[in-house]
Amino acid sequence: CDAFVSHSWHDDATAKWEALQEWRSCFQAEHGREPQIWLDKFCIDQSNIEADLRCLPVYLSGCSSLVILCGPTYLSRLWCIIEIFTYIMMGGSVEDIDVRLVLREGHTNEDKTA
Repeated sequence: CDAFVSHSWHDDATAKWEALQEWRSCFQAEHGREPQIWLDKFCIDQSNIEADLRCLPVYLSGCSSLVILCGPTYLSRLWCIIEIFTYIMMGGSVEDIDVRLVLREGHTNEDKTA
C-alpha cells in the first residue's frame, strides 16, 4: 500500500476528492504509476466497522505513507487524531505524512481558518 488516506467524514466530499486527485497526480509524476491506497469506505466492512477497526494498526503499518485530507473538521475529530498517532506509533515517519488542505470552492478563507 502506498498510502493510508485519513479524512473526516464531516468535510466536503467534493473538496476531499479534489485534494486526493491533486495528491494522486503528484504521486503519478514521481512514480510513473497509479498509487495503491487504503481508504476506509472501501477497505472496511461498513456493516461491521467495529471488527475491522481493531486492525487499524495493521492497516496503517502496511502503508508507506499517510495522506491527510485536512478539512475544517479534521483536527476536531478524535478518530482522525488517533489515525495519526497510530501511524507514528507503528513506525511511520513524520516525513512520510502528506497533508493536503481540503478547501471548499467559495469558502477558501473560511476553511483555512477553521
